[in-house]
Amino acid sequence: MPLLEDQDPSLSLYADMMQQVPRTAKELFIEVGKPYRKKFFLFFLLGGIGSFFWMTTPYVVAKIIDALTETPSITNIVVWLLVLFVFLRFAEETLWRAAEYVARSFVPELVEDVRMSLFRSTLAKSHYYFVNSSSGQLGHWINQASATTKNFISTVFWNMWGMAFKLVVAAGFLFTVHWALALLFIVWLILLFVFTVKRGRTFSELIADWGEEKSKGAGQVVDAMSNHLAVRSFTTKSYEEKLLAAQQRNIVRSRKISWRHNLITNAAKGQSANVAGLLGLVFAVWLYAEGQITIGELVLFIAYFDAASVGLWKLSWAINELYMDYGMLNNALEGLHGADERQASLQNASSQSEVASDRSVTVVLNNVGFAYPDQPESKILSSFDLKIEPKQKVGVVGGSGAGKSTLVALLLAFYDATEGEILVNGQTLQEQDPSFMRSLASYVPQETNLFNRTIKENVLYAKLDATNAQITRALELAEASDFVAALPKGIDTLIGERGVKLSGGQRQRIAIARAILRDAPLLILDEATSALDSVSEQAIQKALHTLMQDRTAVVVAHRLSTLKHLDKIIVMDQGRVVECGNHNELLVLDGNYADLWKRQKDGFLAA
Repeated sequence: MPLLEDQDPSLSLYADMMQQVPRTAKELFIEVGKPYRKKFFLFFLLGGIGSFFWMTTPYVVAKIIDALTETPSITNIVVWLLVLFVFLRFAEETLWRAAEYVARSFVPELVEDVRMSLFRSTLAKSHYYFVNSSSGQLGHWINQASATTKNFISTVFWNMWGMAFKLVVAAGFLFTVHWALALLFIVWLILLFVFTVKRGRTFSELIADWGEEKSKGAGQVVDAMSNHLAVRSFTTKSYEEKLLAAQQRNIVRSRKISWRHNLITNAAKGQSANVAGLLGLVFAVWLYAEGQITIGELVLFIAYFDAASVGLWKLSWAINELYMDYGMLNNALEGLHGADERQASLQNASSQSEVASDRSVTVVLNNVGFAYPDQPESKILSSFDLKIEPKQKVGVVGGSGAGKSTLVALLLAFYDATEGEILVNGQTLQEQDPSFMRSLASYVPQETNLFNRTIKENVLYAKLDATNAQITRALELAEASDFVAALPKGIDTLIGERGVKLSGGQRQRIAIARAILRDAPLLILDEATSALDSVSEQAIQKALHTLMQDRTAVVVAHRLSTLKHLDKIIVMDQGRVVECGNHNELLVLDGNYADLWKRQKDGFLAA
């Protein structure tokens, strides 16, 4: 990950792009195409004039034939017609190359606009959306959308626009031959176009189904690769292969259904071209025999109709490709669509800077209740009350399922409380932008989230403008400097996907170094030392206690020895606070906390 000063300043063009994933491909193209409207217009203008010049050349040839038929010698008219023919051919080629230059100047940026826009809008989704989504499918849909956009534009530019314009020009020139021939040509075009569009819509839906099956297959591949240790440890390689093979059969089946539909469409279009061509040729010959058209006009009709038959076939294939791309895009956008994270303007813009200056954070939970959207009847928290004073250190304990992690998620605005309210420095958290609370907090989760980047880049993630000295200091305080120095490339060592090249304890030290570097006024530790050995934990606890001084802290832990020196400890059970006090007060109370403490051995809960 490059530092901010090394980033391309052109990335700022994405600042005003869409915040939500569009519902349809049409909405997507309208949104991302706005900055490039002039270039689209210029491309279509140049390509349209070039196509007009190309389709004018058969007309010029017909006039040359008629001129030679009347006077079998090279007259001035024939010479000028030959000059015009050469000019039209060279001009057509020049115009299309100019159109190509225009296209190459903006299409790559537009395609990346799609990727960046979908990336940004997907990251803006709610925490609940990600919990219920497959990362493999999300990545597949974003990449599929950008790749399909490129194919869609290429099809329109190079296979559809020029050919469609040529067919319109051909119909116009045929009126100069005979109105009946032009009418026959136009009726055939309209009927074939309507048939192609109608069949294409169904084809698009079938392609969307195929895209859905492909995304499921991509998700299975990523899932298996991400959990390769489980695959190896349980010797389930053949099982994973069978799962993917079953999904591949679904992919192939859905693809065959779409292509069977397309085969019928192509057969009907091909036969219609044969019938229309035969009728047109017979009628044109009859008109010539009756003296209603010249030999040049007969040749012109044959040339246009033959070119139209080939062109219309290519255009039909282009429309099929468009519908296929359209279906794939709609599938990707439907998959990426979901509830966005709440966005709210800060009611008190100066509050955040005030908090940062005096490092004072007060958190109050009043009668808070919470249930997941898909399980509204199952409350995780109920009638939950808690007040955390400025710079107070609060421990949270409880059995599995007591609601500790949910409490942390609410404090970080990953979810909104379904009942009651959460106040931060007197401001209702639900009325603030989620980034408000997160900007005040340093968070160390139980499962460390690391990128497939260097140690430096992972630590720097907490404070992108930090100096090397600050990074080094954070690693030292987190007791990570020794093992980092022993790595082949030190702080510049790549740690693999999710930090797989590091041990669990090493990963947690990197996460703690992040929190130290962030230096936020609120510290939230969710089992931050659970993966450390006793010696390392003692060293890091000292650093954490130093870090907690002068700031508000919430510490979730099963290892009760890490909590005994905190100002207040709450004991949770079934989503409620059942005990509250400091370590000594809770022991005197002789309740749940005292029972847990008695059953503890070396800081761990006994089974």
